[in-house]
Amino acid sequence: MKNVRRRAYVSDYYWIMATDLIEDRSDDSYVLEIDDITLTPSFPEPGKDLRWEMTGRLKEQIDLTQVQCQIQVKLGLVTLLRKTATLPEVLKMLGAELEGDTQAPSGEWTQTWTFAIPRELPKGDFRIYVQSYTGDGEEKDFMDLNLHIDFRR
Repeated sequence: MKNVRRRAYVSDYYWIMATDLIEDRSDDSYVLEIDDITLTPSFPEPGKDLRWEMTGRLKEQIDLTQVQCQIQVKLGLVTLLRKTATLPEVLKMLGAELEGDTQAPSGEWTQTWTFAIPRELPKGDFRIYVQSYTGDGEEKDFMDLNLHIDFRR
């Protein structure tokens, strides 16, 4: 498990940013080995865009249009969304799309997505769980992320 913490100085105070933790729960058996995820801005705000830059390595060629994602969004203890969709469908729901070849070869893999965060989000502590697997018949684990986004500030 890898944790990525985002921190910044605001005035004279040290703050852990609203996106203080992205947890990569993938292990060595997963097809995608994530090296880094960078969010810009590191303090996401409702109604503004969020840029997601991810670098990693694919262990084998993957048809990205067939990657299935199981998503769960929670606000506190309440589950707001539980959905299974392909990776392109998930990105489209968030206002983004896959970059480059959808038949991604093994090796270095970089994606940059810009998500439109809805303005109507309630203030709260969101948890987003994304588990995905290849949908090519063998169904190998692709990636497993837990995100913590705090919109209470």
